[in-house]
Amino acid sequence: MNALDRFDAHWGRLLTGLALASCALIAVMVSVICADVFVRNLRLGNISWATEIAEYTLYLSTFLAAPWLLRQGAHVRMDIVLKTLPPAVAWRLELFADIVAVATCLSLTISSGNAAIASATQGSLVFKIIVFPEWWLITPAAVLFGVLTVECLLRLRRLWNGPKAVREEATSVA
Repeated sequence: MNALDRFDAHWGRLLTGLALASCALIAVMVSVICADVFVRNLRLGNISWATEIAEYTLYLSTFLAAPWLLRQGAHVRMDIVLKTLPPAVAWRLELFADIVAVATCLSLTISSGNAAIASATQGSLVFKIIVFPEWWLITPAAVLFGVLTVECLLRLRRLWNGPKAVREEATSVA
């Protein structure tokens, strides 16, 4: 096993950890919402920050799970056309799609990173019930788009080194 294969294996474990963190955040979100509903039903008021916590945990859990889902092939794919094409042509289209994915994720990493830096520089704040620096909300997007970029590169490598045919993904509409 070469260094890139070892990196890919360790990377997979990291993505599994991120997915588990996503699950934990969803559990927090469900707990907070249930607690808010319970308190309201007892007519004891409400947990004013429950909706915000739900929003932020949903946002972050989505970003944390996305690279793992991509690695598992559990993202939704429109591969009806790929399934009808000759394997060599379908493989080339997969290759092109992976290159576009790398470019897209990289540009989103750079854009969100620049937005986070600008927000921190300006001292922008999020004013809701919970007040905090805006860059705290933007930085996870920048970091996790970077993680998606790496996974897209590894996905491209796996496609290049694998059979020259369309991938069999877990979630296909074909």
